[in-house]
Amino acid sequence: MSDEVAEPQIRVLLDVTALTAYARLTGMGVAELIATIEEEGGAGLVGIPAACFMTAYWQLDADEQERLAAMVTRPDAVTVLLPLLGTDALEAAQIGDVMGHAVIAARRTGAYLATYDADEAGRHLPDSGVLEVEDKLSTTRL
Repeated sequence: MSDEVAEPQIRVLLDVTALTAYARLTGMGVAELIATIEEEGGAGLVGIPAACFMTAYWQLDADEQERLAAMVTRPDAVTVLLPLLGTDALEAAQIGDVMGHAVIAARRTGAYLATYDADEAGRHLPDSGVLEVEDKLSTTRL
C-alpha cells in the first residue's frame, strides 16, 4: 500500500472584482470562500492569477494593498499566485484586464471562477464554471 499524499488542487480562482472586494472589505463572500477551502485541510487551493492580482493592487489604497499582499504571502495561506504564461498573454489581454487571466486559468485548471461579475464571466466560461460571489455563500460544496 502506498502512503502517497494527493497534491492540492486549485478549487477556485479569484478575479479582480473578488480581489478588490476582499481587500476593501466591501463584502465577506470572498473571505468565506477562502475559509471554506481552508476547511479542506490542505486538499484545496485558491488560485490568484498574477495579472488579476496586479490589476487589483493598482486600484487599491495603501491599507488595501497591504491586505491583498497579506492574502498571497502568508506562509500558511491556501492561496497560490498563478503565473501568466507567454502563450496565454494575448488571449488574456483580449478578454480584458478584469478577468482575462482568471478565465484562462479557469480553463486550464477546471476550477471555478469566483467573481462579482458573473455575467461577464459567463461570456467566456460555461455557467457551471462561474461562482457568483455574494455576501452570503450558498451551501454548495466545492
